[in-house]
Amino acid sequence: MDKRRLHFLPMAYSRLRNIWYLLRKGKWKNAYSYLWSTVLTRDSGIAFLDGVWRRFPRWSPYPEAIEIEVTTKCHLRCVMCEQVYWKEPGRNMSFQQFEMIMRQFPRLKWIGLTGIGSSFLNPDFMKILEHLKSRGVYIEFFDTFDLITPDISERLIELKIDKIWLSCEAVQPQTYEKIRAGAKFEKMQKNVKAFLELKRKQKALIPELWFHYIISRYNVDEIAPYVDFVAELMRNVPQTAVLIFYTGMMAFKEVVDLQVREIPESIRQSVYQKAHQHGFYINWNENLSPANGPCACTKWTEPFILSSGHIQPCCVLNEANDRDFQRANAFMNVFEEDFRKYWRSKEFRGFLDTLHRNQFPAVCKNCKVYSRKENR
Repeated sequence: MDKRRLHFLPMAYSRLRNIWYLLRKGKWKNAYSYLWSTVLTRDSGIAFLDGVWRRFPRWSPYPEAIEIEVTTKCHLRCVMCEQVYWKEPGRNMSFQQFEMIMRQFPRLKWIGLTGIGSSFLNPDFMKILEHLKSRGVYIEFFDTFDLITPDISERLIELKIDKIWLSCEAVQPQTYEKIRAGAKFEKMQKNVKAFLELKRKQKALIPELWFHYIISRYNVDEIAPYVDFVAELMRNVPQTAVLIFYTGMMAFKEVVDLQVREIPESIRQSVYQKAHQHGFYINWNENLSPANGPCACTKWTEPFILSSGHIQPCCVLNEANDRDFQRANAFMNVFEEDFRKYWRSKEFRGFLDTLHRNQFPAVCKNCKVYSRKENR
């Protein structure tokens, strides 16, 4: 297990409360998936067996946790997003295509539904969520709340979507609207507050609302005040834990000038002080200062499927503005072949062996989480 995750062990009580909440609601499958995700996944848990897969990668079982990009369509023009620079049109993954993927992952327990697009622009997105919850799968996704109306919020609460990350990285309207071009700060706040008010009225512990803040040179001064912004939103909300996830930009050449390479220590300490005051958890993304080589990687245990059906080791390879390369070097396409066959192939074993030798496979060219030899 990654030692950095020990910081979140005090959150265990809150996870148990959420599991008990699901059991009381008669959601037995959901409760089991919640427990499994808390123990074994990287994104929603402590990744308890990561050390085993790191040392013996070939022992890893077939994935029960995956990420899927349901659309690349987006109505916003966020300054740090690669989609702004694409010339190709956006595309939705149809429900029929999604079902094709589900048949390849019969024991799925966790799914992340975030890609390079706005999920609610896919007309099949709610149907996808309903299907997953009928199977008891733990669901989380990131969203700006720009399209999450009160009616949609009510359905998300009814379905007991496990976690929603608010993608918001500013406390001032002018900063927010400069970063999230096309969005309105007031509309985002209105939709978030409507969602939280429904949680209050229904005394719903789930969905949890957590917070994602992408750091850029536009918003460094708002990193610490953001904690107070979150505290005001979450006042009297029935929720067992709140986490704020500060991440460095996964910058590509068109936006590298927006990247902040080091967060002043005074800002970090202010964040920790405010978080302690409000009882929040704080996480700083590892891509701020990659140190370990690729042999430390276990992200491939939760593969990422593009809306085109191409499957790659993980989500980290996105936001490089190199989508043609991603498709050309993907493991395979799940709309054309069955991933279960690829998982047992010599090609996949070769991928694992390359990582184990502390080298980057070709598909991982754009990885920004693990360090290349010349940088270590």
